[in-house]
Amino acid sequence: MATKLSSALVAPSKVANLLDWRKAIGSVMALDITPKSIGIAIAEHPENICESFTLKPISIHQDAQGASYTKKKKQLSKELISELEATVRQHRVCAFVVNWPCHEGRMGQECGKVLSVLDSVIDQSNSIVTRKRPFTLWCNDASASYDTSPPDEWGRSTSFAQAPTYFEGMNYSSKSATRANDESSSANSSEVAASVLDEWVKNHW
Repeated sequence: MATKLSSALVAPSKVANLLDWRKAIGSVMALDITPKSIGIAIAEHPENICESFTLKPISIHQDAQGASYTKKKKQLSKELISELEATVRQHRVCAFVVNWPCHEGRMGQECGKVLSVLDSVIDQSNSIVTRKRPFTLWCNDASASYDTSPPDEWGRSTSFAQAPTYFEGMNYSSKSATRANDESSSANSSEVAASVLDEWVKNHW
């Protein structure tokens, strides 16, 4: 049986179709989910405005142990949910483009964090992410979008058998690069969301 989260997940082209249908009054919201905040950017239909604009990131409240959820059922704070609901209503959001932080085609802990936060959002609110207001995952990692390497003798992509390139001081989890967990990461999360949204727009218009 499909979960609430999976039932609201659609292809990027479906989100573009929804924005086309509601281009007079609707918008698309991009989310960049980090350990400390949720970055937000908004884009109207390209016929109305060319570039997306950022909003102030919403802080993910943490307890003394650094947990991003309340102790009860590991849920996000009610304040965060209320702020998201208000923003969605204010900008007449018809769908979401969520930053999918894969690296060199690989999914690590950051991707798990994104799904965990989205699952908590959809579990606590029936007016943010829904089947009628779906979301899509968008990865700006070029290596995840296409693969030009020759297949091996069994027809499999050889890229996925190669270890990613590491450098001294790089933060990573599950052998995938991650953004540093610092103040600048949270402060720039809305800029990342805007970059993701602009890239998505360029690919569909």
